[in-house]
Amino acid sequence: MQKFIIKLLIFSIPIIILYNIPKFAHYSFSSVINKKINSLIENNNEPMIIVGGDSRAEEQIISSILEKRLGIKTVNIGISGGDIAILYNALMTHDLVNKNNTLIISISSTEANDNIIYEWSISQAYVTYISTIDNIKLFGKRYLNMMHERMKLILKELLKLEADIKLNPSDNRIDTDGFVEVSGDMSKFDFQGVDIYKDTSKVFWYLDSKHDGIRKKVLNKMIENIADTDMNVIIFQSPVTPSWLERTKNTYIDSIELDHSKYLKSISAKYDNISFLDFYTNQSDVFHDSMYYNNVHFNSGGAEIFTNALLDSLINKNLMK
Repeated sequence: MQKFIIKLLIFSIPIIILYNIPKFAHYSFSSVINKKINSLIENNNEPMIIVGGDSRAEEQIISSILEKRLGIKTVNIGISGGDIAILYNALMTHDLVNKNNTLIISISSTEANDNIIYEWSISQAYVTYISTIDNIKLFGKRYLNMMHERMKLILKELLKLEADIKLNPSDNRIDTDGFVEVSGDMSKFDFQGVDIYKDTSKVFWYLDSKHDGIRKKVLNKMIENIADTDMNVIIFQSPVTPSWLERTKNTYIDSIELDHSKYLKSISAKYDNISFLDFYTNQSDVFHDSMYYNNVHFNSGGAEIFTNALLDSLINKNLMK
């Protein structure tokens, strides 16, 4: 029995070491954000505006508009499915922490939901900030699979394969400084015909809402880490399609988004260098269904209007320090 225990320990040591590497080093676990940074930023000492976070950043904030109106180098390193942990790790890895930079971040309510644990909705970068015990609580039987997946990703980042270095030259994100155009029009969609209790509650965004658990604790820590960079940080909560807002008014969906806005407002107020722009709670009449390609994302035309609205707020509130 003693020999078995010794062998088990010897076998476990390298696994434990590999598993804990991310806790002592910053891995984004996202080849897309690494490619965007390597393709779009040549001088990381140059003061700039960095847009980051999830698809609401990547597809809704047009870098060139900010750069033209403010005269400051602007890049959009937001990615679909991105989160604050991926962003923070990428900033640290690529030496982009500069107190003269402004960081504009989209943080969606999904980042605080413990019941969203699928691979496509919680990043490995995020998971590495969760304690081993809390990981086991979150993932249960899937814990070993997650650990195995993490080790593969660590090795991939360590190897830094040539294919992961830059975006393909034909990728239009290069020409748009990271912004991604999406087409579509929701003006003719029947929002009233959507059963939000049968259909929407089953999609990942609002799946079995549990927003005050392990992930909220980690989100608090990640926002603290971002604040500690001393950059000028702007967190924003996006507006949604007006018809979707009307359909979900006074429902659990509306409650989740309103609570998320209150949370972002409250935690931003704790730090002198973080401000919060809430476009959800008091949604402007300037936004129409035709400006969206789905219920929560602007199309390219809507993105132009939203970018200018966001920039107007930044200027009016004197947030471009």
